[in-house]
Amino acid sequence: MIAFTDDGKVVADLQDPAGAYPETTAITETADRLYVQSLHAHGLGWLPREVLKAP
Repeated sequence: MIAFTDDGKVVADLQDPAGAYPETTAITETADRLYVQSLHAHGLGWLPREVLKAP
């Protein structure tokens, strides 16, 4: 997943070079989690929303 502003500035890059979660197609953002959808995964993935916060 890559998030960017309207003018094209990248603000988050959560790509997984290992490809552990196959063919990500969408992200649904809630107050505390990012839910990751996929074409071929056997379950729904999620990450804590804090991964988007700047260090």
